[in-house]
Amino acid sequence: MERHEYASGAPAGPGRTGIGRAGGAGRLVAPAPAGLYPQAELLAGRFAEAGPDAAHELFTAAFGLYGARHLGGAPDRSCAFSPRVSWWHGPSAYLTAALRTGPPGYRRIRRDAPPAAQGDAATAGRYRKPERSPAAGHPAAAAERRTAARLLLAQPLVTAAGPHCAGFPLIRRHAGWLAERFRELLGYELTVGPGWARLRKAPLSDRGLTGYGPAGYAELALALGALADGRAAEVERPEVRRVLTDWQVLAADGEADRELAVALAAPPVEVAAGPGLTVRRLLAETPVVLVDELAPAERDWLLGRLAAEAELFADFLGLEAEVRAEGMALLDPADELTDLALPGTGTLAQAALLLAERLVEELRPLPEEAAPPAVLVPDALIDGALGDITDDYGLRAGWEPGYLADLTAFRRDALDLLCRMGLTARAGRAWVLRAPAARYAPELEQPAQGSGRHSRPAAPGQARARQSV
Repeated sequence: MERHEYASGAPAGPGRTGIGRAGGAGRLVAPAPAGLYPQAELLAGRFAEAGPDAAHELFTAAFGLYGARHLGGAPDRSCAFSPRVSWWHGPSAYLTAALRTGPPGYRRIRRDAPPAAQGDAATAGRYRKPERSPAAGHPAAAAERRTAARLLLAQPLVTAAGPHCAGFPLIRRHAGWLAERFRELLGYELTVGPGWARLRKAPLSDRGLTGYGPAGYAELALALGALADGRAAEVERPEVRRVLTDWQVLAADGEADRELAVALAAPPVEVAAGPGLTVRRLLAETPVVLVDELAPAERDWLLGRLAAEAELFADFLGLEAEVRAEGMALLDPADELTDLALPGTGTLAQAALLLAERLVEELRPLPEEAAPPAVLVPDALIDGALGDITDDYGLRAGWEPGYLADLTAFRRDALDLLCRMGLTARAGRAWVLRAPAARYAPELEQPAQGSGRHSRPAAPGQARARQSV
């Protein structure tokens, strides 16, 4: 990972990580350090020198603004904890038949709610402020803390006037507890100001800004530094202004929130990440963790704490663990804690899930065979499966005409979505299918006559829509 003085620099000063005291886990109000623009210039220079992949990781190291990502489809609670059972052979959360009849209707964290007054319970929705603040040990307090923690993990920047404003009072009320918990469990820093809350996450190479490269990131760093130093007039590029507007640092009329800009532009606090923090961050932020892909110390740590980590994340974030021989996935029963939805609505999500189902049926090992963490996928199989899926469902499901007319782009984007959701991975120029993909295929049956090794429903209308509960 490419690091530099800015992204892993020293704390900005005494009290940087304390809520009303030095040396704590978070802070309520930050003093504005002077002259952040030179640091922004340093960061911009490092962006300009980086390659595309390194620039994305450098962006997350410097800002840590990305959402969590988790698979949908509830685990089978009767055998969710089955560390000796392979995903290839375990129970299924077979959902694709539902895609043939209509969208699954997920409940997502609200992204477009209008701004609401903090005390207006009629408009504040699920994050509304209760009439009385419950005592710290009361069950309602635990529920509030979990709701606030889930919101921060999904939306690490929450403002009092933004789309998630209804959750801001909960974050502010429990700021001390949340900050200490995030730092203890994940090594994340929570900063809460008068009108915003900002959770700084750890670097992840695949969570950069769409459409941005080294030059764009350099411009963004300079623009944020200019806002932090009170020079909003220097921010002119429309693409940069759009990002800063999304971050709610820059208003539509050009007015800047300098305090928020300072909080975003200030260098992060370096936290030494041992095996435990590294694995917990992967569990909290990524769809699935395969033990075969962990370093030896990380693998030993996770295998020794599977049950404990499942209980911890259930209590802190309401996530349910699915443990198999290959690794562990944390699933969200509410299908909220993810920046990408799979299963999901829309052409790409539906086609990707159907593609994964077909590939699993052709390639998964039989019960008496060894169960590897991943299997190589022949290119011809991908092309054939996607062609069949497009013929079977494309027109009838109303898929995007552009994808139906350009199967090369369809193939690229469907595989990319499966990759970002942890179900496929690149192996040089080829692709591999990872074991967790099998949780979305029909349950393993005896080999059937035909082109595949495993039988599938005879016709779309006869398919079983079986979601484990």
